[in-house]
Amino acid sequence: MTESIPITATVRGIELGRARPEIIVPLVGDDHDAVMEQAAAAVATPARIIEWRIDLFRPDLDDAEDHRDVVLATLPRLRAALGPDRALLATVRTSAEGGGRQIRDIDLAVLLEALMGERRAGTQSQVDMIDVETSRAPAIVSRVVSTAHRNGVVVVGSYHDFEGTPEEEELCELLRSQRRLGADVPKIAVTPQTPRDVLTLMSASLTVASEGAGPHIAISMGPLGVASRVAAETFGSAATFATAGPRSAPGQLEADDVARMLELLRP
Repeated sequence: MTESIPITATVRGIELGRARPEIIVPLVGDDHDAVMEQAAAAVATPARIIEWRIDLFRPDLDDAEDHRDVVLATLPRLRAALGPDRALLATVRTSAEGGGRQIRDIDLAVLLEALMGERRAGTQSQVDMIDVETSRAPAIVSRVVSTAHRNGVVVVGSYHDFEGTPEEEELCELLRSQRRLGADVPKIAVTPQTPRDVLTLMSASLTVASEGAGPHIAISMGPLGVASRVAAETFGSAATFATAGPRSAPGQLEADDVARMLELLRP
């Protein structure tokens, strides 16, 4: 009996969904210099995917067009600083989603599309992965997904619950529905109130992983959920988030520590 080949999502030679989970380090600087300083720290860690939290960048700019212009001005420098072997994940988390920016759906779509650009033949997008909250307007999600896939960009479809942890079957269905919407890597991040909530999240992750539909990310946030970040491989999550400086979410650990623990806890 031959072993089945896992379905993966590949960016810059990095296969999400195969072997050890990837470490993703967020950049949360509020201006160009801070982002570049954090990028230098991130590339010194084992992380191969770097997330730019664009919603936290230049909070002094309220106008969507002005903000988009400064983001696009920083993008080439950031891409160059990461080098050819690290993938760039672009995330714009709105204030309603626990992020740092109020932005209309249409302005969000325009910003994400501008980040991805229209890829020319033989070229690679400066952004390798894009995050979109799948609870946003269906037309906006569909538009972002279509642009991403047209430009060879991997879509992370996100869901966050900062109050609690839904039941296991609801978590499973969330991951499945995100994939149906076109997410290459569905992602759920929930807040445990008890240790059993952490078990619920990890059990849902394991259930969906066993279905073999492709990679996903499942995280239990905060101090209670730390186990979900370092035991990701055992429970089927394709990536975990860690820091090389300031955190972007509660419960994140230093990237070097997470890398050691992932290796120690390999099943």
